[in-house]
Amino acid sequence: MRVIKIELQALLSSADPSISLASDELRGQLFREMQAAYPEISERIRERARSYFPDSYSVFVRTQGQPDRAAMVTDLWVVDPTIRWPAGLLARSAWRLFIPIMAHAVKESIAAQLDNLNVDVRERDARISVLVPTRSWRDPVLLSAAVAVLTSLYWLILHPAIVRALSNLW
Repeated sequence: MRVIKIELQALLSSADPSISLASDELRGQLFREMQAAYPEISERIRERARSYFPDSYSVFVRTQGQPDRAAMVTDLWVVDPTIRWPAGLLARSAWRLFIPIMAHAVKESIAAQLDNLNVDVRERDARISVLVPTRSWRDPVLLSAAVAVLTSLYWLILHPAIVRALSNLW
């Protein structure tokens, strides 16, 4: 199981060209009004993103505003129960292919909720993090490391001591 976190940034601009979000007062007012809409926006994005995954996957979404940049940051956490070792090593690069689909879902969901704003999702600035579960002692990486350490200790410490002890007997 792996948890994949996709962070998408969306820049907001007014659909009306006569209104500019460059003003701190307008931006502050907009984000104060949007504060109550964040849970609904997050749920709409989650429902939309959820439709792209099989039933065994879980999707969680958090949307936050950044008034200083006139932007919104959407964090999507996808719990992928199918990824096991060693396929998890390639998970981040494989999920990068999924960014345009998620960006489109985020853009449409935000635009549907906030009809007076233009939304520009920055796909190039998207960040993907893969959170892995804690490894157990039976994990192949840990077993390989333990075998390497024990073999090295045998040949560096025990084997010379055994050879010396046996040479004294003959």
